[in-house]
Amino acid sequence: MPSWKLHEKWCKALGISEEICREINRIIDSPPHDVVDNLLRWNWARMAFESGKLREPIHIVPGDDYEKVTRELAEITNRFGVEGIKATFSHIALDRVAELIELGFDKEEIKRKLIENDLMKYIPDYDQVFADVSNEVKPSEQKIKWRKEFEGLAKSGVYGMFYIDGKYLPAAAGLIQIKSKIKKGKSVYVKWGIDADEARKGRIKKNVSNEKDLEELIRVIRGF
Repeated sequence: MPSWKLHEKWCKALGISEEICREINRIIDSPPHDVVDNLLRWNWARMAFESGKLREPIHIVPGDDYEKVTRELAEITNRFGVEGIKATFSHIALDRVAELIELGFDKEEIKRKLIENDLMKYIPDYDQVFADVSNEVKPSEQKIKWRKEFEGLAKSGVYGMFYIDGKYLPAAAGLIQIKSKIKKGKSVYVKWGIDADEARKGRIKKNVSNEKDLEELIRVIRGF
């Protein structure tokens, strides 16, 4: 991911104080670093946070991902207001550029994805941001290979959400994790559902230990 120095440069370019930029970097990059991915995935959380209305953590099951992530977002809103919200999205936008560079996407493809994610408004000068991030982050052969495998599994017809090792994963990401574990000779206990709540409860529950088990899981999910 981009250095904090680079994050601060483009955060300040939005008219945000250096102190707030630095504190937001610290909050977002503190383990387990869940804010970036989850805020882009959970549209309801993004809408509440971006509008300044998310001021209390959301409890579904105490200690779950919803509570952890929304607690951080509520802290940002309450401590830093609009500047903190903008600084958060500035950080997310630069991280997204870096992630897409590592995955092998070119400059114009990345720009299109930023527009799709409604992140361009947090990037004051896209050409220079891309140049700056490209100086620090390079394409990764391993991540490009992972992306192509991900895109293949995304076409498998599997939809919904997985709940694996206490984490929610969208369909293709869940299949990637399952495949990775069984390649290492591990057995993985999988829960699946149409949405996150169903996944936690386990509309489908299955131990997957090999490719045959995985094929059977895919067949059952397609049947819903």
